[in-house]
Amino acid sequence: MKLWRLLIAACFLSSALFLSGCGPTYPKEKTKESIIRLCKKEYKLDVKVEIAGKTVAIYLPLTNLLDFTFALTPDASEKINQVILSVTRVVLSTDAKYGFYCVMAHDVRIPEIQIVIIKSVEDVRRFLLGDISRGEYGKRMLIDMRVSPQAQKERAIKDVFDKMKIEKKWQEDVMQDFFRAEPATLGDIGYWNGRFYLKDVNLKEFLAEQIASRIRISFRDERGLSGSLMLKGAKGTYVDSAGDGQERYFRVEISTEPRTLEGFNSKETSDALFSYALRVCYEVIHGYHFEDFDYVMIASLSDGRSSKVTKEDLAKYKPRKTKIEDVMVFDAF
Repeated sequence: MKLWRLLIAACFLSSALFLSGCGPTYPKEKTKESIIRLCKKEYKLDVKVEIAGKTVAIYLPLTNLLDFTFALTPDASEKINQVILSVTRVVLSTDAKYGFYCVMAHDVRIPEIQIVIIKSVEDVRRFLLGDISRGEYGKRMLIDMRVSPQAQKERAIKDVFDKMKIEKKWQEDVMQDFFRAEPATLGDIGYWNGRFYLKDVNLKEFLAEQIASRIRISFRDERGLSGSLMLKGAKGTYVDSAGDGQERYFRVEISTEPRTLEGFNSKETSDALFSYALRVCYEVIHGYHFEDFDYVMIASLSDGRSSKVTKEDLAKYKPRKTKIEDVMVFDAF
């Protein structure tokens, strides 16, 4: 939570600074060079830049990303802020239509640990125009500190190679051919061993991940729930099972464990969990005026309950007023 708040504050500072003046126009053909030049000239930061479709990624190596408690250092926060300011200036003053940008930071002493920040360019623009509030803007950023998925994968595979006594040359060839693919999900985005692992972010998956992110961040502040349940995890995905768009839905999985003896024996507590998750889904989907889905499925992995809410029922939903039994049909899974 401390990490999230520090980075949110840094992002607000970047936006405020950008409001102070209009930057030059940056031709789309020089997006990479423009970001690299700004970071170097104005902040003496050496970064790498990659572009996938409408998504811009910036890699920032640091020597003091985390302190001995694994908290973000003030110096690292400032440098990440400076990179965010630079990329914001470019993507808002270019003729290219970028949709998202990602900032990736590593501590070179422990490169397996990475911080990844993903932001919607349209959200930044709307915030600067006063179309969304400061609080809402903060909720719309995806900020995650984790072990690099690619690092984990390669370390595990190399252990297998060593046990099989495969020659180093063949190890590298096999790794390159079969285990260094482009990311399938936002959670796989990162930078490892001199290479970007980047995908073109789309709004559907961004909203699904944002729903899960909001649940993880705000759960402890939810009265009536945090006292009874401890959140173990939340995952959001956008599913297009038919492949042709005939069945499209958000799936939100929540895992909790009881703090009290009653735990999930209390239907009231379980209902409160679903009501809370539905409210978060509504806030995100409604906030973006998103229509490209048929229903939302919420699943509690801890007590085996799941429920669907159609797009039509979600549109009629009123947070903290609508009873869940009026919009939810529960199934077992």
